[in-house]
Amino acid sequence: YNASNRLSKLNQSLILLTKIDNHQFGQKEKINFSKLVNKQVANYTELIDAKNLKLKSYIQEGVTLTINAALADILVSNLFTNAIKHNIVNGEIILELTATHFLISNTGKALQGNPSEFFQRFKKDNQTSESLGLGLSIVKRICDSEHIKISYTHSLQYHLIDLEFERAS
Repeated sequence: YNASNRLSKLNQSLILLTKIDNHQFGQKEKINFSKLVNKQVANYTELIDAKNLKLKSYIQEGVTLTINAALADILVSNLFTNAIKHNIVNGEIILELTATHFLISNTGKALQGNPSEFFQRFKKDNQTSESLGLGLSIVKRICDSEHIKISYTHSLQYHLIDLEFERAS
Protein backbone atom coordinates (compact mmCIF):
# COMPACT_ATOMS: atom_id res chain seq x y z
CA TYR A 1 0.00 0.00 0.00
CA ASN A 2 2.77 2.45 0.93
CA ALA A 3 4.70 1.71 -2.26
CA SER A 4 1.56 2.15 -4.35
CA ASN A 5 0.75 5.43 -2.61
CA ARG A 6 4.31 6.69 -3.15
CA LEU A 7 4.19 5.80 -6.86
CA SER A 8 0.86 7.56 -7.20
CA LYS A 9 2.26 10.75 -5.62
CA LEU A 10 5.33 10.52 -7.84
CA ASN A 11 3.17 10.16 -10.94
CA GLN A 12 0.95 13.11 -9.96
CA SER A 13 3.99 15.31 -9.30
CA LEU A 14 5.62 14.43 -12.62
CA ILE A 15 2.37 15.11 -14.48
CA LEU A 16 2.11 18.48 -12.72
CA LEU A 17 5.68 19.37 -13.74
CA THR A 18 4.92 18.41 -17.34
CA LYS A 19 1.75 20.53 -17.36
CA ILE A 20 3.67 23.52 -15.98
CA ASP A 21 6.44 23.05 -18.57
CA ASN A 22 3.85 22.85 -21.36
CA HIS A 23 1.92 25.91 -20.14
CA GLN A 24 -1.27 23.88 -19.75
CA PHE A 25 -2.75 25.94 -16.94
CA GLY A 26 -5.55 28.39 -17.62
CA GLN A 27 -5.59 32.12 -17.61
CA LYS A 28 -3.82 34.21 -15.05
CA GLU A 29 -6.04 36.29 -12.85
CA LYS A 30 -5.60 38.91 -10.18
CA ILE A 31 -5.74 37.12 -6.83
CA ASN A 32 -5.47 38.34 -3.27
CA PHE A 33 -2.23 36.62 -2.30
CA SER A 34 -2.60 37.80 1.31
CA LYS A 35 -5.86 35.87 1.63
CA LEU A 36 -4.30 32.81 0.01
CA VAL A 37 -1.39 32.78 2.47
CA ASN A 38 -3.77 33.27 5.43
CA LYS A 39 -5.95 30.41 4.13
CA GLN A 40 -2.91 28.12 3.90
CA VAL A 41 -1.88 29.07 7.45
CA ALA A 42 -5.32 27.92 8.61
CA ASN A 43 -5.02 24.70 6.58
CA TYR A 44 -1.69 23.77 8.17
CA THR A 45 -2.44 24.78 11.77
CA GLU A 46 -2.89 21.17 12.92
CA LEU A 47 0.42 20.04 11.42
CA ILE A 48 2.19 23.05 12.87
CA ASP A 49 0.72 22.29 16.29
CA ALA A 50 1.51 18.55 16.02
CA LYS A 51 5.20 19.37 15.64
CA ASN A 52 4.94 22.06 18.34
CA LEU A 53 6.16 24.75 15.96
CA LYS A 54 5.94 28.44 16.70
CA LEU A 55 4.47 30.45 13.82
CA LYS A 56 5.19 34.14 13.36
CA SER A 57 3.53 35.88 10.45
CA TYR A 58 3.86 39.37 9.10
CA ILE A 59 1.35 39.45 6.26
CA GLN A 60 0.59 42.75 4.58
CA GLU A 61 -3.10 42.86 3.74
CA GLY A 62 -4.27 43.38 0.18
CA VAL A 63 -1.20 42.04 -1.64
CA THR A 64 -2.39 41.01 -5.09
CA LEU A 65 -0.65 39.08 -7.84
CA THR A 66 -1.64 38.26 -11.38
CA ILE A 67 -1.06 34.52 -11.45
CA ASN A 68 -2.88 31.29 -12.20
CA ALA A 69 -4.90 30.61 -9.03
CA ALA A 70 -4.26 26.84 -9.01
CA LEU A 71 -0.51 27.33 -9.40
CA ALA A 72 -0.49 29.96 -6.64
CA ASP A 73 -2.25 27.51 -4.32
CA ILE A 74 0.23 24.71 -5.15
CA LEU A 75 3.15 27.11 -4.71
CA VAL A 76 2.17 28.24 -1.21
CA SER A 77 1.10 24.73 -0.19
CA ASN A 78 4.46 23.23 -1.20
CA LEU A 79 6.36 25.95 0.65
CA PHE A 80 4.35 25.31 3.83
CA THR A 81 4.77 21.56 3.52
CA ASN A 82 8.55 21.95 3.22
CA ALA A 83 8.75 24.39 6.14
CA ILE A 84 6.91 21.93 8.37
CA LYS A 85 8.44 18.68 7.12
CA HIS A 86 12.03 19.90 7.27
CA ASN A 87 11.65 21.69 10.59
CA ILE A 88 12.69 20.51 14.02
CA VAL A 89 10.41 19.73 16.96
CA ASN A 90 9.75 22.97 18.88
CA GLY A 91 11.08 24.91 15.90
CA GLU A 92 9.81 28.03 14.24
CA ILE A 93 8.27 29.19 10.97
CA ILE A 94 8.35 32.86 10.01
CA LEU A 95 6.26 34.29 7.18
CA GLU A 96 6.71 37.74 5.70
CA LEU A 97 4.54 38.97 2.84
CA THR A 98 4.79 42.41 1.27
CA ALA A 99 3.85 43.77 -2.14
CA THR A 100 7.33 42.87 -3.43
CA HIS A 101 8.18 39.54 -1.82
CA PHE A 102 7.11 36.49 0.16
CA LEU A 103 9.67 35.09 2.59
CA ILE A 104 9.12 31.81 4.38
CA SER A 105 11.78 30.70 6.81
CA ASN A 106 12.02 27.78 9.17
CA THR A 107 14.43 26.36 11.67
CA GLY A 108 16.17 23.16 10.69
CA LYS A 109 19.41 21.28 10.34
CA ALA A 110 21.92 22.69 7.88
CA LEU A 111 21.83 21.08 4.45
CA GLN A 112 24.63 18.76 3.45
CA GLY A 113 24.47 19.27 -0.32
CA ASN A 114 24.64 22.20 -2.71
CA PRO A 115 21.54 24.38 -2.04
CA SER A 116 21.19 25.36 -5.72
CA GLU A 117 20.60 21.70 -6.62
CA PHE A 118 17.53 21.37 -4.39
CA PHE A 119 15.40 23.07 -7.04
CA GLN A 120 16.19 20.18 -9.42
CA ARG A 121 14.03 17.07 -9.71
CA PHE A 122 14.76 14.28 -7.23
CA LYS A 123 17.39 16.30 -5.36
CA LYS A 124 17.12 16.21 -1.61
CA ASP A 125 19.39 16.54 1.37
CA ASN A 126 18.78 13.04 2.73
CA GLN A 127 18.51 10.44 -0.04
CA THR A 128 16.95 7.92 2.35
CA SER A 129 14.11 10.22 3.42
CA GLU A 130 10.48 9.60 2.45
CA SER A 131 10.49 12.82 0.41
CA LEU A 132 10.12 12.42 -3.35
CA GLY A 133 12.51 15.30 -3.99
CA LEU A 134 10.02 17.08 -6.25
CA GLY A 135 8.44 19.75 -4.02
CA LEU A 136 11.03 22.47 -4.57
CA SER A 137 11.33 21.53 -8.23
CA ILE A 138 7.60 22.20 -8.59
CA VAL A 139 7.97 25.48 -6.67
CA LYS A 140 10.84 26.55 -8.95
CA ARG A 141 8.93 25.69 -12.13
CA ILE A 142 5.88 27.65 -10.95
CA CYS A 143 8.08 30.63 -10.10
CA ASP A 144 9.77 30.47 -13.50
CA SER A 145 6.45 30.24 -15.34
CA GLU A 146 4.99 33.14 -13.33
CA HIS A 147 8.12 35.35 -13.52
CA ILE A 148 8.82 35.19 -9.79
CA LYS A 149 12.45 35.20 -8.70
CA ILE A 150 13.17 32.54 -6.07
CA SER A 151 16.20 32.21 -3.84
CA TYR A 152 17.28 29.92 -1.02
CA THR A 153 19.70 30.72 1.79
CA HIS A 154 20.59 29.19 5.13
CA SER A 155 21.56 31.46 7.98
CA LEU A 156 21.78 30.93 11.74
CA GLN A 157 19.83 27.64 11.76
CA TYR A 158 17.12 29.04 9.47
CA HIS A 159 16.24 27.97 5.94
CA LEU A 160 14.96 30.97 4.00
CA ILE A 161 13.07 30.81 0.73
CA ASP A 162 12.36 34.23 -0.72
CA LEU A 163 10.01 34.84 -3.62
CA GLU A 164 10.56 38.21 -5.24
CA PHE A 165 7.64 39.41 -7.32
CA GLU A 166 8.43 41.01 -10.66
CA ARG A 167 6.17 43.86 -9.74
CA ALA A 168 3.22 44.30 -7.45
CA SER A 169 -0.01 44.17 -9.43
